[in-house]
Amino acid sequence: MKKICFIITDAISFNTLCKGQLEFFYNTHKFDITLICGGDEKQIDKLKARNVGKVIKMPLVRQPSLLNDIRCLFILWKYLLINRFDLIVYSTPKALLLGSLASFLSLQPNRTALIRGRVYENYIGKKRKFFSFLDKISLFVSNYALFISKSLRQVYLDEGLISDSKAIILNQGSSNGVDIHKFYPIEKPINQKFNIVMMGRICHDKGIYDLTKLLELIKHLPLEFKLVGKVEDEASQIHLDCMLKKYHFLKHIPHTLEPVSYFQQANLHLFLSHREGFGNVAIEAASCNIPTFAYDVTGVKDSVQDNISGLKFAFQDIESIAEAIRNAVENPQKFKCHFSNSRDWAINNFEQKKVWNNYLNFYQTISDSELPHD
Repeated sequence: MKKICFIITDAISFNTLCKGQLEFFYNTHKFDITLICGGDEKQIDKLKARNVGKVIKMPLVRQPSLLNDIRCLFILWKYLLINRFDLIVYSTPKALLLGSLASFLSLQPNRTALIRGRVYENYIGKKRKFFSFLDKISLFVSNYALFISKSLRQVYLDEGLISDSKAIILNQGSSNGVDIHKFYPIEKPINQKFNIVMMGRICHDKGIYDLTKLLELIKHLPLEFKLVGKVEDEASQIHLDCMLKKYHFLKHIPHTLEPVSYFQQANLHLFLSHREGFGNVAIEAASCNIPTFAYDVTGVKDSVQDNISGLKFAFQDIESIAEAIRNAVENPQKFKCHFSNSRDWAINNFEQKKVWNNYLNFYQTISDSELPHD
């Protein structure tokens, strides 16, 4: 049985981004799995309770901390020097940097970076150059980089951060696919109001300030608008509070374990994110036959198919989005019929087990050393 090691910064990422996937790998009995991460005890215990492999806690933290990061790199290097693996896969920013360096310095034979996105997508100047340089180091010492979307892969190639031969995309992308048995459409009762849902963290990068401009343009329409997600920072909370007071049709749901019910009740999913690695919420909406209106930005380019699962708009073109919403509200049946193939598209391209099998086959191929290394 091949030995595979996954390194992620925080256990919560294993518990959310890899939900179901690790169980799938474990149940194939093809890999002896080790999971390395940081995180709080609650998330670590939750990960251990999944019984998908050995869990090793490391002092990995998301925020930059020079002394702690150097200490963690040493501990990780020492662990990998003693414990040998047929394949190491590292992802999320801090684990990407420290995991790649520790794997390289401990002479692990197969090192793969799983690129889920980049937090510095909209940074400028020296700050962007610095984080870009760290990515370049990580990818230089990796044998392969596995990207979760074609557009994400392309920006790395365009910026010269990786060679074409190292940059891999599996089928149409996505890191975990969509559970089509959980996300499915239902017949909705006729409603006089058009229901819009915006799903995800509430912060600048997810479009909370853009939303204010949009609401002002569509406030006269018969709408129900639900914001579902955790508020990330104090400034966003203040902004949200002002919007909730101003627009009576706007509601905020801070947290849900069942996002599917909000998709199923919606007529439209609005996705104003400025950057994504892929944008899984768009294919979850599509699997419920709910179209998505989104910016045509990295990652989202791949999770929304124009005129099939939704519409893509130029970045921050709020006027065009408002006009498209007006047309949808005025012609709801025509709007629904226009995007009636959303679920079929999601199933054909992103059904969860297909995506998991793509990763499984890739990991098997790499660990068997059937692909040449650069």
